[in-house]
Formats: sequence, C-alpha cells, structure tokens
Amino acid sequence: MSSFRLFFQRLKFFLFFGIIFGSVFGLYLFYLNYQITTKFEYHRWNLPSRVYSDAVYLFPGQKVSPARLEEKLIRLDYRRVPGGAGTSIQASGEYHRDSRGLLVYLHDFSYPTEEFKGFPIFIRWDGGGSAAGPKVDQILRLDTKESLVTIKLEPELIASVFDEKTEDRTLIKLADIPKSLIDAIVTIEDERFYRHHGIDPQSILRAFLVDLIHGKLVQGGSTLTQQLVKNYFLTGKKSFVRKFNEIIMSLLLERRYTKEEILEAYLNEIYLGQRGAASVAGVGEGAHLFFSKEVSQLTLAESALLAGLIRSPGEYSPFRNPRKAAERRNFVLKEMMEKDLITKREFKEASREKIVLPALRKDLDRAPYFIDLVQAQLKEQFPLEKLRAEGHRIFTTLDLDWQRVAERAVREGLDALEQKIPVVKKRKEEEGKKLEAVLVAVTPQTGYIRAYVGGRDFSKSQFNRPMQAMRQPGSAFKPFVYLTALDPDRSKKSFTLASLLDDSPLTLTTPEGPWSPENYEHDNHGMIPLRTALEKSYNVATVRLALDAGLDQVVETTRLAGIKSPIQPYPSMALGAFEVIPLELASAYTIFPNGGARSETLSVRYLVTKEGEVLEKKGLKIKKVFSAETIYLLNSLLKGVLERGTGASSRALGFQGIAGGKTGTTSDERDAWFVGFTPKVLALVWVGYDDNTPIDMTGAQAALPIWVRFMKEVADAEEDFPQPEKITRVTIDPESGGVATSNCPEKREEPFIKGTEPKESCALHP
Repeated sequence: MSSFRLFFQRLKFFLFFGIIFGSVFGLYLFYLNYQITTKFEYHRWNLPSRVYSDAVYLFPGQKVSPARLEEKLIRLDYRRVPGGAGTSIQASGEYHRDSRGLLVYLHDFSYPTEEFKGFPIFIRWDGGGSAAGPKVDQILRLDTKESLVTIKLEPELIASVFDEKTEDRTLIKLADIPKSLIDAIVTIEDERFYRHHGIDPQSILRAFLVDLIHGKLVQGGSTLTQQLVKNYFLTGKKSFVRKFNEIIMSLLLERRYTKEEILEAYLNEIYLGQRGAASVAGVGEGAHLFFSKEVSQLTLAESALLAGLIRSPGEYSPFRNPRKAAERRNFVLKEMMEKDLITKREFKEASREKIVLPALRKDLDRAPYFIDLVQAQLKEQFPLEKLRAEGHRIFTTLDLDWQRVAERAVREGLDALEQKIPVVKKRKEEEGKKLEAVLVAVTPQTGYIRAYVGGRDFSKSQFNRPMQAMRQPGSAFKPFVYLTALDPDRSKKSFTLASLLDDSPLTLTTPEGPWSPENYEHDNHGMIPLRTALEKSYNVATVRLALDAGLDQVVETTRLAGIKSPIQPYPSMALGAFEVIPLELASAYTIFPNGGARSETLSVRYLVTKEGEVLEKKGLKIKKVFSAETIYLLNSLLKGVLERGTGASSRALGFQGIAGGKTGTTSDERDAWFVGFTPKVLALVWVGYDDNTPIDMTGAQAALPIWVRFMKEVADAEEDFPQPEKITRVTIDPESGGVATSNCPEKREEPFIKGTEPKESCALHP
C-alpha cells in the first residue's frame, strides 16, 4: 500500500471520528444550553414563603414597659446604637434607649395594603420610662416634631416555609443595589468582569500571584460567571467533569445573556452565611441578616463588609469574628481606593465606621404549632409546593408577645405540676411520661388567634392538639346548658337567676341501663340556687336542668355557638361526656365576651405574592346567635365562678381582674380545662396525657394556674361587660328565690331580663 493511500485512509478515519466527536460535543453543548435557558429564564429560584405575625400598634396611655418594647425591637432586628438624644439614630432600623425613653428609626415595610416609609420617633413613658410608670406618655415624630396618636410596628417574621434546600433569599433587582456594593463585589471577586467572556485566564494568573505574595488565599481565579454557574447549575463537588461543565456553561451563559442579567443573578445567588438551619443566599437577605436593612440602604462600609464575606462567610462573619470582619472590610475598601472607585477620604471614614449588628436570631420557627395550623388551613387552595417555592408573604393574626407569654406559661405551669403532684411526678420519673397542654388565646371581637401552643415540645411531638385532639370537655360544657335554660325563646321551661334547682340523687334509665350522675365530691345538696349549681359545678342539678330545658334544645345551642363535633341528646351530654376539638370550644366561648355574637377563629389575614398582589384576604366571620340579655346573665354566672366557685383559686394565684370562665374536669380526671375571658381576651387551657391516662387533677388544679400565668401578663381586666338596656336588677333571697325582705338573713342582687324578674316577696322570711 502506497504512502499516499495510507494518508487518505488515516484522514478518513480522523474525519469520521471527528464528525462523531463533533456531533456528540454539539449535542452536549445543546444539552448544557438547554439546562441554562430552562432554569435561568423560566424558574430561577424556589423562594420560601414568609410567615409574619400581626402588626402591633402603640399609643399614648398604653400599658407596655420600655424593657418589653426593647425586646420586641430586638426581635424585629433593630440595632441599638450609642449616643445622645437627637443624634444617635441616623438610619432605618436603629434605636437608642436612655432614661427619658426610646428613640427609634422605624423600618420601611411593605404591608398588603400600603408601602410604609420609616421615620424617627421618640417614645416617652410616665415616670421617665421607669418601672413605676409603664404607660406610654407621648409618641413624638422627630423629623416633623408632631405628636402622634398611634404608630404601627411592623409584623415580626415568625417562620419561613422552605423547600428541601432550606435557602432563605430575598430577590432584588440590580437597579435597587447601591453602586458601592456592586463596585465592592466586582473589585474583590472579579475585577475584569466587564471585559471577559465567562472565563478569564489573566485573572487566574493574577489571583495566583496575589495569593503567593500574601501567603494565603486572598483572591480567587473564578469569574463571577463561573461562581454563578457552579452555585446555580452545578454542585460544589470538585472534579474534572464539573470544572469542564463550569467553563463551557460560563461561556454559553455569557454568549446568551447580558452582563447586567448575569450580575443580578449572581447577587441573588451567593451564599453569605447561616440563620439557624437555613442558608442565607443573596445580598438582599444578607443585608437583612447583618444590618437589618434593605440592600438599597447600605453604607459604603457595609457594602464592603458584605462583599468581603463572599470569600468565606464563616471566617469573616461579624457575628463570630468582628475583628477579622473589620480587617476584611478594610481590605476591600483599600482595593476600591486603589482602583479610584472611592476617594481617600471615603476610605478613611468607611474603615473607621463601627460595625453595628442586630441580635443574631436562630429561633425563626417561633410558633411551630401555629405554623402547622396556617399551612393546614391554606393547603387546600395553595398546595405546599407553591408555598415553598413562590415567595408568598403570609400575614397572620398571631401576637408574638402573647405567644412568648403563652409558651412560658405552659412550660412553667407543667413543670410546677410535675413537681408538686406526687402521682404525676412519679410517672415522669419512672415512666418518662410527661403532661401535655394546649393554650389558645383569641380576641373575641375578631376571632384572631393571638397565641397558640399546641403541645409541650414540637420537636418531640408534632401532634397539633388544638386542631386535632378529640377530648371530652367535661364541666367546661355546662355554660351551654345554662344558656339554653335561661333563654326565654329556647328553653322548654322558664328559668331565671332566682330559680332553684334540685341537686338530690337522680337515677335515669338509658339503653345501657340505669345511670346515676354524681357530684365530684359524691355528695348532694337538695334545693340550691341556679347560680350555685353552675359556680360550684354540681353535676346532678345540671343534668336535671338539661332535661327540663330540653336535650335537643341544648344540642341546638351548641350548633349555634359553632361546635361541629358530633353531640347526641343524651343526659350525659350535660356533663360534657362527648369529644370536641379545643379550637372549636374556644370559638364557641366567644359568644360570652361578644354579647351573643359568635366569632370563627382566624389565623391568616392576607396571602400576598412576591410581587405584592393580594391572593387571599380573610374577612371576619361574626354572626349574632344569642340575645345580649341572655348572654349577660351567663356572664354574671361565669364571673361568679372566679369569685366564689371552682375558679376562686385564681384570686390566690394573683389574678384580680374582672373575668368570667369555667373549669372542666372529666369524671375520670383524664382531662382538665379552664376557659376564661375578659371583654377583650379569651384563653382556653387544656392539660392531660395523650394516651388518656388519668392525671388525678381537676381543671382548677391543672389548667387554671396556667391560665392565670398567661392572663396576668396580657389582659387588662379592669373593664366590665356592658349591661344591656333590657336588664333590670332585683335583690332576692337566694334561699327562696323571692324578692328579699328586711327579714331575709342573706340577700343577693341578681340581673334579670325585664319581664322575667320575680314579683313575689320571699315566702320563707315574710
């Protein structure tokens, strides 16, 4: 074979394999390009949904201590700064506290219905803000010297609903990023960004020489485009294939998109540290984490610090190592000065600027049972995948001050019970069995859930008891029996607060055989005032009352009050011998402080897209179902429970205000309840074991102390329930129910619906 023929055969061979290689490489390029375009253009990031508490209003005359308000400012990521009055707060998110009060520069905040621009205020307390004067005296707007009637503090971030990557990110536009931050990042991470086409051999060589001179890693050779490709499209795993893909994809990305588009994506992608278990990604969220600011509000020094973090967020974190963070920041500033991006004066001022950080918060899942409730209520209309990926903002009804008080009340209350009740203490020590509890607090007029404790520890038990547990309410159900009996339009037989009830032994025939209800102390009391029967929670008298008023009528009352759990018109129903969900019992009790109007409990107020569109606005669901006059009679009885009845120990525990409520204890002591309310606060507490083990405690012993711990801190209990016009008051003899005479040894003034009051004088003491 001639050399000429051999040359052509080899040429054909190389051409054939060249075509094969070129085709495969072309298909691979097409695949990589497809990966870039589909992810980069159509779905860049899965954004967590943010769950917020309700906004809080401050006004002159409000009871709140400076220390408690400062705690809230810290949770809202305000930064305490030193200095004198009038000069100490210069930027959004700063505050200063002194003997006169609080200086606060309010944050900007995007509400569902408005865009709020922050401004500086001064809050002064009676007594100069001392513990002796915990009422707000004046709120002064510092820039206009205007006295304000009220101000609104922005909602607190309760939690973020993440996808499996658990990345916390706030998307920002390139136009909203200050030039100082862009210059700092480009200078320190990729000086030739605007001149290369994706990869930069010159920068790689320069970075190698700089690192060699400093004796450590100071600069990297990867371009911003390569960093974006590695973080956004690939993994951090080092391999030849990954590096090859990184280079090719960087070239493709630069060919298809503008420098501005690539830079904006990079600034939203970079990793800047941790907040608890969540990764903080992008300069938007980084500005919130380190400076509690919008990225557009960063100073030159803050921009340089944020840029310096990119190389090693853990090493240069100002939370962990403020000295190293300051050194790295000043290095970035020096590089900017040497490249004529800032002046020498700007360099000196910025390098001397003190690093002021907000408190580092790790407890972002602050109300996990409540977040679980919110997700459950939203999931039918908005699947969890959407909540985890589309950056919604969920504005809820929760008050985090109340929530913290509720969690502490439950924790301390259960610990106290497990220390002083021998059988409970023994179960905990020998079997590891711990009591569980529920505390739900609402504002009755709106139904807003203000505090929600679903159990002792969410990390150990995700069972959401307020919305999932079916428990017998016991005597906490009795107010609905008395409500039926006292309603002239509902009860089969007329009753008033002058009526006497029979508490003598009773045996009833049921399909299961004879049933004899017993009082808790296993005694009977003969004829007793209706008031006494409820205040002392006597079972036999209550069963007789339910039979006289009508069992079907009692069931209808519970339906109107909002209880949807199955209830059968059996005599044992009067003693709460059926199961309800705690949340529905709390909702049903709103009829008492609301004067007969039922409020459905509400957890979500607004659901807003990342663009600001309101997808869901939850309106109040309030319905008048009972007359104000009948409810007023019940409130009088339920106030008596705390004054003289089964809830009287609340006074010894320190609760001295005006309130109504009812204890609840099941016959076998498996469930302990207390549901109590003032005109503006209603709180339900349940205590028990999940497996129905008896707790050997009553509602007054187990649930009431937790309720008192909570209400003492959140309720202003000086206001009484308003008396309707159709109520008249008559002094009676409680022993006979007649109008009291001068000879009656005991007299009591009772309210009556006009026309139902007793007319006859006491027959026992004429």
